[in-house]
Amino acid sequence: MTDSLRERTDPLTGFDIGGTWLRHRSGDTVTRRPAPSLLNHPGLSVETLWDMLVCELTTAEPRNGRVVVSLGAAMDDLTSQVHGSSPLWGDARLSRNLRMELRQRRPDVEWHVHNDVTCALADFAARLPAEAGHVGYLTVSSGIALKIADLGSRTVTVDGSGLQGEIGHLPAAVPAGLGRLLDLPCACGGAGHVAAVSAGPAIPRVAKALGLEPFDAAAFPGRLSEGDTGAWHLLDTVTYPLAQAIRWLWTTQPRLTVTGIGGGVAEALGAHYQRSLEGHLNRDANYSQGDAGRQVVRVLAPGETDPIRGAQLLADGFLSVVKT
Repeated sequence: MTDSLRERTDPLTGFDIGGTWLRHRSGDTVTRRPAPSLLNHPGLSVETLWDMLVCELTTAEPRNGRVVVSLGAAMDDLTSQVHGSSPLWGDARLSRNLRMELRQRRPDVEWHVHNDVTCALADFAARLPAEAGHVGYLTVSSGIALKIADLGSRTVTVDGSGLQGEIGHLPAAVPAGLGRLLDLPCACGGAGHVAAVSAGPAIPRVAKALGLEPFDAAAFPGRLSEGDTGAWHLLDTVTYPLAQAIRWLWTTQPRLTVTGIGGGVAEALGAHYQRSLEGHLNRDANYSQGDAGRQVVRVLAPGETDPIRGAQLLADGFLSVVKT
């Protein structure tokens, strides 16, 4: 990415809407507050939560007349049609156009609304050379999803609904002897999904299913650093479905050269998370992986990838979303 492009994106106003937090950027100032989500407000209706979200966004005072939004939901990046989000709205299936509703409320603003993983992918990819080819970004936070871009053409290919990489709602692979984890509920209404085992809200339930002491998120990194066997058993269990998903990527996406892993869970655990994933990936290697060296998988540092900055890059055309 050129310096001129970064300078052009800096003055914008932006939002990053996740299941846990809402981040608001105005110029160089970033504030954070609880997101208007079902995860934070379990007693509220989807309609009320949607209205809270729209109100949050439309109170913005945009710089240069436009606002960019990174939204943690399954959605069509081209049309801004929102399909749903377990952390934000549970199992509700939506058909609402967020950008259109924002324009109706605030026609004085130029709105740009994109999926948060597309945004994070854009920011991650902007620091890589075009020769990197196909690059991926996997988020592990209150939800789980993946996106892949072709840096040669600067495109992200999606299906007819505008979707790609909603792997959090695929059936999870679990370690041998732990089939009971497939009974764990997913916020989408299903059970045994990747997100039901590996997403942030799932970890306390996995700990209980393993018969471990109640999960303490604040103490967890320290326990891992101390080599606590229970903590490592828990981490290796919740990373297992993602390691198997990465194996599928290696097998089915031969042009993928590097995958960055971000999101609150992965970034908070950093090197511990990397070690756990690599432990799984280094086990049971066989001839099917060839001998040319495997694709790079890297857990990113906190703040290394910024969805708001990525939303600004998408607004400026750094990547284009194309439908098959």
